[in-house]
This record gives sequence, C-alpha cells and structure tokens, in this order.
Amino acid sequence: MLSSRSLRHVVMALAATLAVGCAPTLKVNVLQPARVNLGAAKRLTIVQTEGRRGARDFLLDELTRQARAGGYFQVTDRSDEGIVVKVAGRAVQIVNAGNGPAQTADEVGMRLDVNDWDAEKKTETYTEKDSKGVEHERERKFYEAKTVASVTAFTSAGKALLAEQEYETVGRGQDKDEAIGNAGRELIARVLGDITPTYVTKAIRMDDDDKAQKPIIEVAREGNVPRAITEMESYVQGNPQNSAALYNLAVLLDASGKYPEALDLYTKAISLSAKDYYVDMKAECAKRLANQQALAQ
Repeated sequence: MLSSRSLRHVVMALAATLAVGCAPTLKVNVLQPARVNLGAAKRLTIVQTEGRRGARDFLLDELTRQARAGGYFQVTDRSDEGIVVKVAGRAVQIVNAGNGPAQTADEVGMRLDVNDWDAEKKTETYTEKDSKGVEHERERKFYEAKTVASVTAFTSAGKALLAEQEYETVGRGQDKDEAIGNAGRELIARVLGDITPTYVTKAIRMDDDDKAQKPIIEVAREGNVPRAITEMESYVQGNPQNSAALYNLAVLLDASGKYPEALDLYTKAISLSAKDYYVDMKAECAKRLANQQALAQ
C-alpha cells in the first residue's frame, strides 16, 4: 500500500501528465528533405540511359508516372539527344553535351543504367487445411523477377548527388511480365523515395499559463494565425518581460515559417523562464530552419 506521501507524489505526477497532455498546440505541416537532398530543384532531366531498351523505356515511363502522381518533380526525357556523362568520384563529367540546351541550375540531371532485368519460374510448397482440419501440402507456381539499376543524379555544376547508386528489387507475378513490372515499379518507388522531400505534421506547444493570452491562443487554434500574431505582438509591447508572451509569439512565427525571427524570441523567452519545453521547441524550430535552408540550396 502506498503511503500518504507517496500517494501525493503519484497524484502530482498524474496531474503534471494531464497538464502537458491538455496544453494547447499548433499543428503545422513542414517540408523535410529526403535522404538525398536535391535542394530547390524540382525538375529531373534524364540525359542518358544504358541497358536493355525495353527495360529503359519501362523505367522512364514509370519514373514519369510516379513523379507526376507524387506532384513534386517534373520529369523530362532527353536521352535521345546524344548526351554522355561519366562519373568520377563525387563529380560528373559531361563527355558529350549532345544537341540540346545546357542543363540549368534548377534541374537535376539523371543517368539510368539497367544492370539486370529478368524473371524465372519458381515453385513453392505451402500447407493448407481442408474442411475437416486436415493439413495438405500444395504447390504454387509463380514467376520471380529481379531488377537492378544504377542511378546517377547530378547538378548543373557537376556535383554528384547520387553516384551510380545501385537499386535492386524483387517482384512476383503470375507471368514473367507481371513479375518484372512489379519489381520495376518498386525500383522507381525506391529511387523517388530517396530524393523526394516529404511533408510531416509537427505539433508546437503553446504556453497558456497567462490567462490574459488565452483569447489570442484560441484565435490561433481556430486557424487565424496572422491575426493572432498581430494581437500577440501588441501584447508583447505592453508586457516585454512576459516570458509566456515572448514564447507564444515565437510559436506563432514558427508556425508561419518565420524561423529566424522565432528563434530570437525563443531565446529571449528562455532567458526569462526555465521551462524545459521552451528549449525543446526552440531546438525543433532550429531543425525546421536548417531543413528550409537545405531545400533552398
């Protein structure tokens, strides 16, 4: 049995947990760089392909289709212009510029090399039960495909963002074409997964300890963040040493994508208050600023 003192500690801990859980937050969607950051580029230009013709055509079509469905990249096929590139470490050399325009700063050049593209018939044994619960061994025939391609992605300055990165995928199907198609689609999905930035939802905690600020917080939570910023700025002018006001204004600017201004206010709020989540939210804002800068390069 818990002593009265221990019980008080449990109750206090539970109250603290509930308080944190009920704290008002602003949810924002922020864009994060992919594993391979292509900076601000949203144009993918296929300058060269090597390997089996049918496989190359399939991958180009699938890259265009999946990129269009994703809504982030635009794909242009210039592989018939005679452009030839060579990878040298982390740099890409243009051996032959072809008969088209030069690559621009807002596009990423890509070379696709198909290394393997085949399927073979296989048989596997599995067990199933009949209506009486008796187990029987059965055989299932299918095709299993393996597709392997190397991808090079580079900037107009010749910097290799992907240098002959090899992707290998396996697919299954009732016939050879279906198996290869499934494997090829997965291969392109992995390539785009490595280079496409994604939106993630982040919750930024606000400080509602000051009752006078609650109406402004509610305005923000109802979706009118610009009005909440104006009202909070006015509140801060009249209460320049109010840590909660400085912090909440930082949150509102953070949610608006004004990260440098928000970081300054987070710092001022932290200098006046020792609340741990002030520090945590400032660190998250710093990450968002770093991501924004990385995507703008």
